[in-house]
Amino acid sequence: MKKPLLLFSVISAIILAITLGFTKGDVFAQVKKKAKAPSKNVSCLSCHEQISNVLPKNHKPVTGDTIASCNICHRPDMSTNADPKPYASIIHRAHIKEGKTADCMICHTHANNRFSVYKSGVSFGRLKKEDFENIKNIFMSWAHSKNIDATHGKVDILCSACHDKKLPVTGDTVENDRCLTCHGPLEALQKRSEPKDFPDRNPHKSHLGDIACTVCHHSHKASTVYCLGCHGNFKMKIPGG
Repeated sequence: MKKPLLLFSVISAIILAITLGFTKGDVFAQVKKKAKAPSKNVSCLSCHEQISNVLPKNHKPVTGDTIASCNICHRPDMSTNADPKPYASIIHRAHIKEGKTADCMICHTHANNRFSVYKSGVSFGRLKKEDFENIKNIFMSWAHSKNIDATHGKVDILCSACHDKKLPVTGDTVENDRCLTCHGPLEALQKRSEPKDFPDRNPHKSHLGDIACTVCHHSHKASTVYCLGCHGNFKMKIPGG
């Protein structure tokens, strides 16, 4: 009984050794290839014939074919002020086509819930998978919609202007103080929005007292005039409505 069992074990060992002999090279080649270089998706040449074709006129020559080449001069701007950021805005608009899903992974990385720009050494923070999809939708709106995020986008205002250091996630809101950084002070805003015919119908000087800007102004969907919920006879318009 022992001899057949021993023979079976020897044959099994030989088959296993032969199998590993054929696959070992491929397995290690795959691992090595995966860790070796960026995937094809991050190469600009996967869409563009030449890098020079997409550079502004008089731009100095660029070596390399990924966003890493741009990072040498154009490091991600991590400031949280509300100033325009032309470079990042131009890059995003150029790669977000209307009616198509944005492929963020051409320039970005998203690993272990950390969101970054490829080979920049900069992390924008933690971003869950479900919020990553939300970011895509937000940027589609920012680039092409009639919402007020697109109004900001046209003057190169990006997420950090409203959301400070954190990435926007589902359910986020923006505090009044942040809005008034650009659109304030409140007294001046109230003066600008005061109707000539009916001064008491000023949407920024409500009889309800201080209310959140976001009650009316919705960045990533159509804005609504809160006053009209009660005062349906008022004629009031709102940007992005």
